[in-house]
Amino acid sequence: MTSLIPHAPLDPINAVAMVCGPEIMMRYTVLELQKRGVAEERIFLSMERNMKCAIGFCGHCQFGPEFICKDGPVFRYDRIKNWLGIREL
Repeated sequence: MTSLIPHAPLDPINAVAMVCGPEIMMRYTVLELQKRGVAEERIFLSMERNMKCAIGFCGHCQFGPEFICKDGPVFRYDRIKNWLGIREL
């Protein structure tokens, strides 16, 4: 729940955030973490997509230039932020 982030005791310089959930929730969570001063390279997202082949061949899990099955499923936010806001990607 993103409404709890402003009240969480954290040191933004040393904090590392591991975020999972629906992509829309992760986008709002990242915004709240950034408001608290957590750096983009210290935020990690667990991306879940339909994976079929597990070697990046079929393209079912392609996310921008990344393949979640072979490049992830956990990504640093600054690595995928350009694609996270694109609907239906």
